[in-house]
Amino acid sequence: MKEYILLYNFNENKYFPIHEKIKNNLNKLNYFLLTDFRPWDNDFLHKEINLYNANFIYHNFKTNMLSIGFADWLIDEDIDGPSEEEFALYIQQIPTCSILVENFIQFKAHWINLKQELPAFAIIYRDDQDWVDCKGFDTQEEMEFFVQNNE
Repeated sequence: MKEYILLYNFNENKYFPIHEKIKNNLNKLNYFLLTDFRPWDNDFLHKEINLYNANFIYHNFKTNMLSIGFADWLIDEDIDGPSEEEFALYIQQIPTCSILVENFIQFKAHWINLKQELPAFAIIYRDDQDWVDCKGFDTQEEMEFFVQNNE
């Protein structure tokens, strides 16, 4: 596993990180899931720039890659956001969660299923082939065992 975030079910539909100090690019994806995720939304498949309440998804149609990140200019009006013409360059200068469109579609289906099952713990992880996935667990020990066996 290249990177991961361990999560706990805070209430019946929100998963928060167990370790706040662990910072990796999957945090951008997790923040999107916590704040702006809409299971029915597929605009990112057709639009290059997708703005939400606090996040964005940038779709690079040439590479078939999505970049998910925090859009601080949507929260703070004193911050200037990038123009449409500058967005591709902006994405290269900030930390984002990069994920292939096909991977995100599969991840999205797994996440929706996980949220229906509502396990007590969950992990979002990027495997050695850069594929992002998620998995639910009944106990924290089971989840930590999964991490140990996949590092």
